[in-house]
Amino acid sequence: MTGDGDESSGSVRSYHVAWFITDEVRRDVTVTLGEGRTPDIVPGRTRDAVELGSVALVEGLVNAHTHLEFSRLTEPFPATGRFTDWIRRVVQYRRENPGPTGDAIRAGIAESMKSGTTLLGEIATIGWSPEDYSESGFGGVIYQELLGLTPERLIQQAELARSHLAGIDTAPNRGLAPHAPYSTHPELVQAAVDAARRFGRPIAMHIAETRSELELLAQGTGEFRELLTEFGLWNDELFRVPRRPMDFLKVLAEAPCVSIVHGNYLEEDELRFIAERPHMTLVYCPRTHAAFGHAPHPWRRLMDMGGCVAIGTDSRASNPDLSVFAELQFLASRHPEISHLELLHVGSGCGRIALGITETDNCNLTLIRLADPSSPDIEKTLFGPLNKVFGTMTGKRGSPLSMTP
Repeated sequence: MTGDGDESSGSVRSYHVAWFITDEVRRDVTVTLGEGRTPDIVPGRTRDAVELGSVALVEGLVNAHTHLEFSRLTEPFPATGRFTDWIRRVVQYRRENPGPTGDAIRAGIAESMKSGTTLLGEIATIGWSPEDYSESGFGGVIYQELLGLTPERLIQQAELARSHLAGIDTAPNRGLAPHAPYSTHPELVQAAVDAARRFGRPIAMHIAETRSELELLAQGTGEFRELLTEFGLWNDELFRVPRRPMDFLKVLAEAPCVSIVHGNYLEEDELRFIAERPHMTLVYCPRTHAAFGHAPHPWRRLMDMGGCVAIGTDSRASNPDLSVFAELQFLASRHPEISHLELLHVGSGCGRIALGITETDNCNLTLIRLADPSSPDIEKTLFGPLNKVFGTMTGKRGSPLSMTP
């Protein structure tokens, strides 16, 4: 937003909106914002308020898991066939694009903000610099991806983990992301957890993403064994002892803040393990999950247990865009029995929990243009198919509030 909605100077502004939805639901109110402070809300429209019309101003949407390096892709890689074939396409893309990833990162941040996302859980690999994020208005956590199965790689990646977190003064929102059980040595996972605990930083890991992953852990067989053999990484000793996702969950639980990414095939006891630990969040990527044709996701079961579920978009390698708003519309269309206010909490509050970012640190809001603002049942219409994101408002407490169209 620009013009009357420009907050770049840090001035205080008032806005009249049809709905204001954060910890409470308010209708037909004026919201006064400025310098990242707690909003002031009064009924109706005040004389000095900017009229936003049929807009719902809601707590800022959070993309708890994404890979911005793929943001230049115009369409996802095909998700048909075996999952490891999709991985081969990802590896091929990286080999064909070995240079800096800054352009893709900046494009992904811009797309995310334009689609209403205020915070991101970004998995960074190689070819990035802190400036790629700081100069693009990035808010959220930069997780350095770690992977490797050989002793030499383990030593190198453990040092990368320490050096990434040691740069916390220049980019305080940093975390670690041991990639997945099939690509990350258990000792490297433990080293990442130890570093995250030492620096008090969040950690994220892909867990139970496919049935073939479970087969590899339990039996040492299947398409992942073929893939690791093809890449010259197969190790009989490493996969001789049967494992399951629970073995990794127990290690990850030692970190101060944990995102379990995908979790498509978590068992009942593993879901309960997560639910019983408030510092652990399951990050569900709905449209990516659907694209791969997985079995129904256990996100609602975890919520029934009292656990926290956040939303991620994964990347443009598996998803047509980076819109958390579109993910929530997708869920709303397929689960009409669920309140849209509950979906908002999944797409916002639980995302902040996943990233370890407290609500008191940030004043982040998303503006949604409503097709039918007169509807009294916002619980069933907030993520309606005709609604569109109108902009975002972001800022730290005590800092100027910025606005994005």
